[in-house]
Amino acid sequence: MALLDSISLMEKLLDAKWLRNSVLSNNIANADTPGYKRSDVSFEEILEKNMRENVLSLTTTHKNHISNVKKMSDIKPIVFVQNETTMRNDNNNVDIDKEMVELTKNTLSYNMTADQLQRAFQLLNMAISEGRS
Repeated sequence: MALLDSISLMEKLLDAKWLRNSVLSNNIANADTPGYKRSDVSFEEILEKNMRENVLSLTTTHKNHISNVKKMSDIKPIVFVQNETTMRNDNNNVDIDKEMVELTKNTLSYNMTADQLQRAFQLLNMAISEGRS
């Protein structure tokens, strides 16, 4: 994977993790709301499926030919609601302990991805700077 492709991928990951952070925070805020159903974000599964399907790309010789390769910009996170479970008598299904653990995991993952993105930009900057000499 080229450096620019990995930067684009990390950008998408950061966007998805930021969205997940908002969704998890909303779940925590509504932990005591009767009838509230927790939400979550699906992105990693979509990305993995896309990468598996794009292993063998079709050869195209014209811009109007159909391609089976999706662009990174076409992959978007999906917010979904988990309606099928109920944790309490008031039909709320938010487990505050689970949400806090998920929020912590997501925050750590976001920070690691941001660090990797920063290193990728440092490599790019070094390559540009060295090229001027």
